[in-house]
Amino acid sequence: MALCVQLFLEGARVLVVGGGRLAARRARQLRGEGARVTVLSPSFLPELEAGGFDLIRAPYSPDYLEGCLLAAAAAAPEVNRRLARDAAARGILTLAAAPGEGAAARVMKAGQEGVVTIACATGGAFPAANGQLLADLRRAAVPWAEKLPLLGEIRRLLLAQEGRDAGPLLRGLAEKPAGELEALLHSLREAAGQGGKSGRPA
Repeated sequence: MALCVQLFLEGARVLVVGGGRLAARRARQLRGEGARVTVLSPSFLPELEAGGFDLIRAPYSPDYLEGCLLAAAAAAPEVNRRLARDAAARGILTLAAAPGEGAAARVMKAGQEGVVTIACATGGAFPAANGQLLADLRRAAVPWAEKLPLLGEIRRLLLAQEGRDAGPLLRGLAEKPAGELEALLHSLREAAGQGGKSGRPA
């Protein structure tokens, strides 16, 4: 078993160790999450050199972990294992390149459907299946993505009502169809003095 968490990297310093395709993919992914990415390797693929990353052309050394929140292993297995040990000793989380290299975390295949974040992994058994599995999960999440803005607004209004225990009212709401939720939201808005606003929240 593993603990699945969302890791918010906006503004965080992240080190990617490696100069190949995996390093390029991981660097793009981490930068897309808002991280400040440094890539460390003796050599780099042209796509990394042209990618606008902060590149350090040097062999791996633990000194480059200074100030990092996260390190991504994307080099040769022996380098990845050393990185994982060095990072763990400094309290820095390491993303694995492959199972058995000592890293504490792996990146899951993830996507977004409205406000719903979906992630999946096959535990390394058959990574090529992750894409299809994610697509199936996204289709299943579509009805929830439509209802969650309504549910969130209903919850906010119920919790704002003084002296009312919202718990019993919230239970069972998730199973209701969107039409019933819209009607309930309209009545709650009227009771809260928000008058003619109706339909899905903006």
